[in-house]
Amino acid sequence: MVRTATLLCLVVPCSLIMVSLEDVGRSQQGMQDQEFVVLLMSSNRFEIEAGGVAYSQGINKSVVECGIQMASDHGAVCTELAALATLKGWRIPDDLQDNEQRILDELTTLNREMFDREFAKQMILWYEATIALLEQASGLNGAEDEELRLWVEKKLSVMKYGTVYQPLLAAYSLQ
Repeated sequence: MVRTATLLCLVVPCSLIMVSLEDVGRSQQGMQDQEFVVLLMSSNRFEIEAGGVAYSQGINKSVVECGIQMASDHGAVCTELAALATLKGWRIPDDLQDNEQRILDELTTLNREMFDREFAKQMILWYEATIALLEQASGLNGAEDEELRLWVEKKLSVMKYGTVYQPLLAAYSLQ
């Protein structure tokens, strides 16, 4: 009886440590749900703001139309993600990430003739980065919350086959 109690006193803490270490290992390798929500929410807000800038500064019809579509599409995504984040108790950021604000600031300082091409270039790069973020979140070490993972997979399939950026690719030979 004493041996069993002693053995249990040793085994239980060791198993708790192992579970704790597994969680730490998973969080170090995978993406935390809160981290993903912050990054994606900020990214979508960036695209809404960039879309507004394209609408006001763009000259080329494809740039202006892309800006309008971006603001509309990403506004809807923000609304969906905010609802899910609120339900799950995740924090929703108020500000853009530093790199997003820097790009937006650079775009707003360009003259209208230079704006269209730089906007197209930046949005194509941003689109590719967003796809990579969604793929990471939907991957093996991605989002842990099942509802978030399913939402991400749905958005990823829409974005991969979306046509919002196709006119920019064609108009500015960025393929």
